[in-house]
Amino acid sequence: MNERHLILIKDYIKEINEIENTGKKGFSANVFPLKNGNILVIPGEQGEERYPYGEGGYNFWVYASGYMHANDGLFSTFLRPTPGEDPKCAFFADVEGEVISLLHVPVLSGADNIKRYTVFAEKEAFFITLFKGMIFAVVVSVSGDNDMTFDMYAVNKGKDKVNVKLSSYFNPYLRNSIYESSEDKWFRRAMVTDNASSSLKSFVFIINEDLSRTESVSNFGVINRCFCLGEGSLYKGEKLTTSMSKYKGGINHSLMNIRDSLNSFMEQEVCAFTETAVAADLVSYEIGGASFVNLTEQLRYTVGEKEETAYEKLLSMKECHNVSEESCDISIDFKSDTEDPKEGSLDADIMTSFAGHLIKQVEFCSMIKGYVQLSPNSLIGIRDVFQALEGYIYINPRAAKEKMLEALGFIGPDGRCPRQYAIPSHEGMAPNMDLREFIDQGCWVIDCIMSYIKLTGDYGFLHKECGYYEIVDEGARLTRKSEKTDSVLMHMIRITDYLIDKQDPDTGCIRAMYGDWNDALDGLGVSKDPGVKFGNGISVMASLQVYKNLRDMVKLLYDSGEYTEKIKRYEKAADDLKEGLIKNAVIKDEKGNARIVHGWGQDRSYYVGSFSDPDGLSRHGLTSNAFWVLSGIEKEASMKDVILSSYDALDSQYGFKTFEPAFGRDVRGVGRIYKLPAGTAENGASYIHATTFAIMSLFMLGESEKAWEEIRKILPFTHANLSCSPYVMPNSYGFNPDLNIDGESMQDWQTGSSNVIFKTLVRFVFGFMPDFDSLTICPGVFAPFEVMTADFIYRGKKIRICIRKAEDERRFILNGKAIDSVFDKAMNLRKAELSVNMLKDENVLEVIG
Repeated sequence: MNERHLILIKDYIKEINEIENTGKKGFSANVFPLKNGNILVIPGEQGEERYPYGEGGYNFWVYASGYMHANDGLFSTFLRPTPGEDPKCAFFADVEGEVISLLHVPVLSGADNIKRYTVFAEKEAFFITLFKGMIFAVVVSVSGDNDMTFDMYAVNKGKDKVNVKLSSYFNPYLRNSIYESSEDKWFRRAMVTDNASSSLKSFVFIINEDLSRTESVSNFGVINRCFCLGEGSLYKGEKLTTSMSKYKGGINHSLMNIRDSLNSFMEQEVCAFTETAVAADLVSYEIGGASFVNLTEQLRYTVGEKEETAYEKLLSMKECHNVSEESCDISIDFKSDTEDPKEGSLDADIMTSFAGHLIKQVEFCSMIKGYVQLSPNSLIGIRDVFQALEGYIYINPRAAKEKMLEALGFIGPDGRCPRQYAIPSHEGMAPNMDLREFIDQGCWVIDCIMSYIKLTGDYGFLHKECGYYEIVDEGARLTRKSEKTDSVLMHMIRITDYLIDKQDPDTGCIRAMYGDWNDALDGLGVSKDPGVKFGNGISVMASLQVYKNLRDMVKLLYDSGEYTEKIKRYEKAADDLKEGLIKNAVIKDEKGNARIVHGWGQDRSYYVGSFSDPDGLSRHGLTSNAFWVLSGIEKEASMKDVILSSYDALDSQYGFKTFEPAFGRDVRGVGRIYKLPAGTAENGASYIHATTFAIMSLFMLGESEKAWEEIRKILPFTHANLSCSPYVMPNSYGFNPDLNIDGESMQDWQTGSSNVIFKTLVRFVFGFMPDFDSLTICPGVFAPFEVMTADFIYRGKKIRICIRKAEDERRFILNGKAIDSVFDKAMNLRKAELSVNMLKDENVLEVIG
């Protein structure tokens, strides 16, 4: 029994009562921040809040409704139910003959006066149910070894004893697949067995599966069970079944009918072949006055283990409540000078809570093992994971470094990066890869590694060895592991060489190939010649990215004292890129108005994001404008007015749109983007990943107040219409009244918008900008909070940055002593530059004004 759980449950109920009685402001009408950064959700019928648990890329998704599913890459512990379907894990209570669900699902009709709450804590979720003087709770968690623990609590608040039955239902999958087939039950068996370590019996699952034509394995799962009684409470007996149909009351019945079958189901200790085997129980207790019972059930499993060793490992209850602590190098806090903020302003407590969960979101996106979207093509995106890792380096640089090494091992020996990869499920298996040549992939790899080196000074990482994958048959997506290994630095050089090999000799810009970051607009690189794979169409955004990569590579290689010829080649390529972009990417209309285009098709036969696109419309594009600034191609910001004019045209109630106007049907040369409804995703909506690029650029242009205005628009908790979890970033906000779309989002958690808004907070709100030789501190001039505090680690030195508003000129105070600053004309602010020698092991840097 975990006494900590009982204390937390009572504390949560007390805090819930305070929220309900005081009308405390929340993320939304039914989602509130709790103490210690936890989240309270009062389950509703609109949207579905969720939280991921697990470590190292294991995804145990817990929803506020009580739905749960889990996968470790392709291996699924529990499959995801569709909305309205029976959950794979369910929990019920019978209180003196009245049956209730202890989760919001399945929905049972009949019982009144039930109050349900969900609390997402950092490492475990609590489902709290209040009914007839009883407190029920289900606490779910997963260990670092992927052992899943489910604790059921029944607390009697009254003085008289109460007869209560607790029931749980588990339908695990335990197979290398994300979909269930009608044949799976043939290779699945469940049985009840004695367990010497507990007075309660255990459930055992055996799942046989073929990994290949020549290799078959058995996966074993065991649900161990134990209980604890409070003073004056009694255990009265139990019933167990492995038959789904017997537990539900019939083969065509669902868990919504559980009231009819819970007390009458027939026991069955073995189930195989003819129906899907499950694990279900009904345990009877008499709970004394002011007492409790606790039933703990823990799922443990092995993959491909021999039967005798599997049982030896699994048939014991592992320490259930060892909630591990992971390293985190950063914390963020906001404070206001008033407890009654103005209408439409950001609440400091909400913003602080959001920042904590944003850190969790960046970690989640960094450590994925693929199949997050539970689709065969939901692999690990090179651009996705390296962008996330570029944020994660501030949180846990050690784990980020290991993930970078993993991903680098899937790059080709010619420096070509796959669009996506999957980690093979067993030795000798060829990985699933998406080999389409989206030109931007390698740019993010170089950016991420550069940022890691600048932050940590870990130049030894550049000499770490990792491998490659060679393409055997591109059409069949077949690859094989190369015998060649190389240093991280050589991987970077090969990637850079690959990128500049795609430089168009006529314009000096980078060819779009299959596409760039905006992969929905995948038509620019199409060749007019059917026999030629790609034409000479250009991506301006990718060209700007490569320009930045080249400047960083030149600096890195120059400091190494080697690679003289590479440096010369990269310098020339960067000069050609800059000249080509200024000459070709900036166009003017007949009135002399300038615009930075998104790109152009073969032989510049048409432009996108121009005064006259292929559909004859004048169109603005977001990302080329943002990266004109982010790339540093023009330090003097001579294009500022042009860029801000485009931003004005792209602005909306939900932030900057990716394009304005959207693309209609059959627009020549743009690719598949027109297939998306206007006002959704990349096609004329606020696709937040792109929006955050532009917000970064606003800070760099000295427009910090405008940047914060756009930040407020994209934060989910500022919106009336929510379809995703409001305490983390979604990927987009749609708007199309004709389709009844107004602010809804495609998805949350796995989205690049999280790492970019996080990096925006780090680099521009707190102004924490490491470089190769120094650390620049340059917070934006405007911020909507009186005090902002964040903790960072720079090259082993802890730094607390504390920013306070003041009317006088900005001052920097390091460990109690004023330090010099300089004025940055482009960013319109004063900034300070620190060397490592100026820092102690622990430092406080105050920025006043």
